[in-house]
Amino acid sequence: MKRFFLLISFLPLLLCCGGKEDIVELPPPVVQPGGNGGSGENGGENEDSGNGTHAWDANRGKIVTPSGTGWTTTAIRDGIVYYAFSGKDPVTNVRQEAFAIDLDLSKTQYEVKLTYTSPTVVTSDVHTKYNAIATMNAGYEAGSIYIRSDGKDKSSLPNTSIGSTGVPNWKSEAAFVADGKRSIELATTGKLIRPYKSPDDIKSLISSQRNYCLKRTEPYIITSSPMLIDDYNPVGTTFINSTISNWSSLNSEEPQYHQRKRHPRTAVALTENNHFIMFVVDGRTNESLGMSAKELTEFLVQNFNPQYALNMDGGGSTTLCVEGQGDATTHVVNYPCDNSKHDHDGQRKRDTHFVIVEAK
Repeated sequence: MKRFFLLISFLPLLLCCGGKEDIVELPPPVVQPGGNGGSGENGGENEDSGNGTHAWDANRGKIVTPSGTGWTTTAIRDGIVYYAFSGKDPVTNVRQEAFAIDLDLSKTQYEVKLTYTSPTVVTSDVHTKYNAIATMNAGYEAGSIYIRSDGKDKSSLPNTSIGSTGVPNWKSEAAFVADGKRSIELATTGKLIRPYKSPDDIKSLISSQRNYCLKRTEPYIITSSPMLIDDYNPVGTTFINSTISNWSSLNSEEPQYHQRKRHPRTAVALTENNHFIMFVVDGRTNESLGMSAKELTEFLVQNFNPQYALNMDGGGSTTLCVEGQGDATTHVVNYPCDNSKHDHDGQRKRDTHFVIVEAK
């Protein structure tokens, strides 16, 4: 795995690590029917060809950019490309609307940062505040993840369960780690569990994930789940246990329900040729039905072939702003599902966002 380091002096400010189970912020129930996932331990490692290679190894070194029916491509700036898709997607075989920003990290005139705002704000407000080129929502509720912005820890993964649901916290199996300039890593915080099942000792798992983040010195960290692609291994396709028959009756925060249903999704990805991708797909509308974790993984592999990809907070939070695109005022390019109309209104307030800005 490619790793990028920026060595800085670091004093942990553990603002949310007291172990309190007091953060209750749940997304609305997912309402769209979805696909199903596969099985196989540890992210599909059973796909060995017999000579020590895997099926996904064939993707190494291949540079893939979206093209074909339904795709439009717009050059935003030197090294920054905006992609939009509208139509029947061959992966899901239903209508989808998807949007992506592709940043060439070799371009020194840009920087990528993770912002934290309290109280929460909508994505377009962050876009304006930072005079950003592109802005996208980032993390789940703060109690379920680790957040570090500008070198300060904002949440240290305090909760072992999700809100007040009692569901064991599964939302931090990997992390976006960055130096605030152009060095970015999407790294697992421990061994991936495929198909996913919460371990008996969830406190031990959370502790090890927290310690992983504490040991990192970079000024920007946010954890999330599921990891979709890990060094070309499409581990997102095997996150769901397809043998579970009662999944539709589970709590909406149960991972086997949460990641099996189709709904709006947000993701970040890194390609082998050092491009950073911010991606959203709409859902819960007639124009776009959304994707499951498995479908999102397959869609990213087919259209971008990233070496690494990580699912972020989706649902009504899914929002992407791009300068000069979408709504003339907010620059929102997708269609947030909290609004019943097919327009760019209905943004949800969030505390964390990814921004691409001009380098200072």
